Amino acid sequence: MGKRSGMRPVSSFLKECCIIARNARCPAIDLYLTYVHWSLQQGFPVRDQFAFVDLLECCGPRYRERDNRAWFKGISILPSCRIAWADKPDESERG
Repeated sequence: MGKRSGMRPVSSFLKECCIIARNARCPAIDLYLTYVHWSLQQGFPVRDQFAFVDLLECCGPRYRERDNRAWFKGISILPSCRIAWADKPDESERG
């Protein structure tokens, strides 16, 4: 499956669950897990995280890493699509 065939579900995910803004920023794991959840609910096949990064960068947001943290610049998850992950550490638990 090429990039083109994967763009439609990712484009739909972006339209339904995200806001694209120059000053936005989102942890990569939050964005990917939200995409996985959304894809499963919609009946779309789930792309692996590497393909997801490639497809997302084709739409504008940029992947960044620093100090063992990874995020996307230029995108945020809409509040209506955010998911509370039970096993996600709180900010206060980070060292």
